[in-house]
Amino acid sequence: MRTQRFLAIAAALGLAGVAACSATPAPTQPNATPPVNLSCAWPSSAGVQSHNLLFSDSAAGYWLQPIVATATTTIHVSGRYPDARYFSLNVYTPNGDTVTGNGAGSSLPDYQIAADPGSVNPWQRAGTAGGSYELDLRADASGLPNVLPLPSGTTSAHPGYLLYRVYVPAGGDFSRIPLPSISISNGSTTTRLQPCATHIAPVWAPERSSASAPSAPATPPPPPDAFFTPAYTANGVGLLPNADASYVEAYFTRPAAGDVVVVTAKAPTFAPGEHPSPWPIPAEDMRYWSMCVAVGAAHVPTVINQLPGGKTDYGCRADESTAIGAAGNYTYVIGAESQRAEISAIPGATFLPLQTGSSATIYLLLLRNLLANARFTNSPQTVATTFDPAAASAAMGPYYPKVTTCALAALQKDGAAGCA
Repeated sequence: MRTQRFLAIAAALGLAGVAACSATPAPTQPNATPPVNLSCAWPSSAGVQSHNLLFSDSAAGYWLQPIVATATTTIHVSGRYPDARYFSLNVYTPNGDTVTGNGAGSSLPDYQIAADPGSVNPWQRAGTAGGSYELDLRADASGLPNVLPLPSGTTSAHPGYLLYRVYVPAGGDFSRIPLPSISISNGSTTTRLQPCATHIAPVWAPERSSASAPSAPATPPPPPDAFFTPAYTANGVGLLPNADASYVEAYFTRPAAGDVVVVTAKAPTFAPGEHPSPWPIPAEDMRYWSMCVAVGAAHVPTVINQLPGGKTDYGCRADESTAIGAAGNYTYVIGAESQRAEISAIPGATFLPLQTGSSATIYLLLLRNLLANARFTNSPQTVATTFDPAAASAAMGPYYPKVTTCALAALQKDGAAGCA
């Protein structure tokens, strides 16, 4: 859900193929944008399994609801706690920014959503998924529980957005995630939106004109093989950011035949499993983290390779799919599918794939930290300077990923230390 951010990074890095061709119409092409569907609930969805766009995490699913409202509108959301590790609801302005200034946060993560009487929020105390909750979007939010602010200035041409996020669903099955119902009240009239029969890729409204909006980040691009924090706006447009997530990312050149890319760092502790669990607890640094690799090409797709036997390998490794050594460190080794067996045989290594059959030379890496514990001070959210690897390294300390390229044979012989 970070279209403009990656287009901006692509432009800064000289990835013309990325910057010139977005998976959805760029905001400077309003005539190419289809009308936004306001007639049913959750018309758009995104995720690697359905629409491989914009560097999505393969463990995440997204559903998007456009919003057109006045100051007297109330939007009522009624849902059930999903069987998943994490979910949240976020509200955004027509420009894709989080809503601010009216006394309420624009994000409600799972553990902050109060349950209906007789139900249990399993992120607040031990319990099973399936309990019910209700919340409202309204202009007079004023910090009330289970209330989100309405975005102002919305029209059918420039709607706001409500975004429903889910990470790590039970069994990896997003089709079993219950989507909340939505009712819209204007005065004495209340309309319940029927669920959309199909979910298309996200449709972005055209950007409102802004003559002063920059076309690319003002700072020069960082060097390759170095992680940095991205900017969260580009071209004057917000990016539907997740208030619970922070990121560092890097880009690298596809290694020569026989070589691999190695990424090492200390691993944060995390909430294990694919079911709800109480949050926060002192033993867990964060709810979830992952490392993903994407192709530096149009649509910025996460790597997806079809394997023998009908299996699919997505270019993401979540925390529980990552080998963590006795000292608490991880070692990702990025290589071709033909190198998978050799890499997987290296003690402590976690294989991440390059795209099979792709001629792309530039790849992107993304380390995602989701819902960091307040006591954990080494997440990317503590980095104040964007596009600055030195600032990211200083803030993250041992959790800052280091990138090297070396011969696979050297890695097999001497391990990650030999590569460095």
